[in-house]
Amino acid sequence: MSRDILHAVEIRAEPTTLFDAIATQRGQTAFWTTDAQVEQRVGSLASFGFPNTPERMKMRIEKLEPGRAVEWACEGDYPGWAGTRLTWQLLPAPNPGETTLFFRHAGFGDDYGDAQYAHVNWVWGQIVGRLKAYAETGQPQPFFAAVTV
Repeated sequence: MSRDILHAVEIRAEPTTLFDAIATQRGQTAFWTTDAQVEQRVGSLASFGFPNTPERMKMRIEKLEPGRAVEWACEGDYPGWAGTRLTWQLLPAPNPGETTLFFRHAGFGDDYGDAQYAHVNWVWGQIVGRLKAYAETGQPQPFFAAVTV
């Protein structure tokens, strides 16, 4: 059985602003990790690094629908994530000037422990919150910042 992480939030930003934040290297480094290599092209391989973690996360870009959706498939090299999928859907919100972000990280297997799953869910909640803040203010605040010595 597969388990999914879901987050939904209303963001005071246009869908195009959110799409650019999610689909570009500039955007990803502003809210997720400063060590991101993202080419905005379907079929390309995005790569992400995290402090104190030797593995790089690799994501195949599967879908780019400007102002509507971004979807990635995890290509492995990050424990327990191979075969999972990340989807950001941008939907109309009830209030004018807002967009509903519906985030899904799908496909965690039963072998991915409850504690790991719960931790990843909490981290994604924090990252989605930083995406919201970045889209609303334009001020970068990455969850994972490069460690400088």
